[in-house]
Amino acid sequence: MGFRLAALCCLCLAVIMPTSLSATRFQVLDSRSGQSRELTVYSESVSNYLDLGELAPALQADIQWESTGQRLALTLEGQRFVFEDLLTFFDCAGQAYQLVAPCRVVRGTFLVPVQFVVEYLPRLLPGRFSFDKAAGALADSGPGKAGAPSAEAARPEPEVRRPAATAPPAARETAAAAPRSDLEKKAREYRIETVMIDPGHGGKDPGALGSRYRQREKDIVLDISRRVVAHLKKSGLGLRVLITRDSDILPPLLKRGEMANMADAGLFVSIHCNANRKSSVRGTSTYFLDAAKTDEERATAMLENAALKHEVEAQGEQGKDDINLILQDMAQNEFLRESKDLSTFIHRELVRALDLPDRGIKQANFAVLRGAYMPAALIETAYISNPQDEGLLRDGSFRERLAGAVADGIIKYIEQYHKKLSEN
Repeated sequence: MGFRLAALCCLCLAVIMPTSLSATRFQVLDSRSGQSRELTVYSESVSNYLDLGELAPALQADIQWESTGQRLALTLEGQRFVFEDLLTFFDCAGQAYQLVAPCRVVRGTFLVPVQFVVEYLPRLLPGRFSFDKAAGALADSGPGKAGAPSAEAARPEPEVRRPAATAPPAARETAAAAPRSDLEKKAREYRIETVMIDPGHGGKDPGALGSRYRQREKDIVLDISRRVVAHLKKSGLGLRVLITRDSDILPPLLKRGEMANMADAGLFVSIHCNANRKSSVRGTSTYFLDAAKTDEERATAMLENAALKHEVEAQGEQGKDDINLILQDMAQNEFLRESKDLSTFIHRELVRALDLPDRGIKQANFAVLRGAYMPAALIETAYISNPQDEGLLRDGSFRERLAGAVADGIIKYIEQYHKKLSEN
């Protein structure tokens, strides 16, 4: 539902904006003087973008990098809007707001979808901003006239389990005033104590097949996953480590995340082998759940989601009502930033430990990750379609190194998460 809504928003923006985007300009109208300021609209296939560096002075706002080249905060009327590269939402006062496309950092320029100006500024600061559809411009009544947020904007989000590191400022202030024992009790509630490891495919779904040795993906990832479980149990963190399948069976993709939810897991990691029509393609990559941006990401998601054809249960998904689907999207958005962090920690260790090309941290709409309401990552260990990668995947010592790297990434993520938890 979230992606259908995003597509609808993109369609609405397409009606508002001229069809020829390469030379499009966006206007900010000063309601007091009648003067206007033009901003450049940058066009990509997924959305139209504005440069925050150009937008800020037009709105008399302040901007500051929170993490150079990655996360930037725009301060306007006492509100902080925090954007992060590659994420399809922004944060304001502890609330996450969905965008139709991911933010982008291109050669130091921070781009945000035009939707932020067209939809969210009038919604969150209604006394100051309004969007003039006839003129295709943002009307600005000037500083100090922000007004109260609209009823829709102020409506509380449905309650979901939020990582303590991303708790809203008001919650942190309340916590600061609480007795120390209460703080420690609350911190313990948010600690990651259970990890769910998911070996991809299984049963009548073999996954991808090796190009030279005809190895089956389902067998390789089951062995690697068992090794990851063993490493995590020996980590000294006292983790409860579970696995979605420990034999050659096929748990439904759409149920694996639910299995993690039912077990009250704090992390979900799905392990796979990649494949490509070109046998020369090789390397390792790590994914988190979000809309795919590239053909490669879309192709990988289609490959891993193909197992849905084996599942009778998948037909029932169409019967879910729209409200439940919206709540699903909102819950998953709560963990988007943490999922990206988890993917980063794991991928860093994989690149360090393995002699494989680094294909990067990516995002795509994987069915297996959709139902997991916790930080989640999907690992494409290597290309089984590449003879060299497949040869490595056959080797037990390579699988052991690979499993050790995955476990190290998970452990380092948990350690930094608990550190942030204690600091907050």
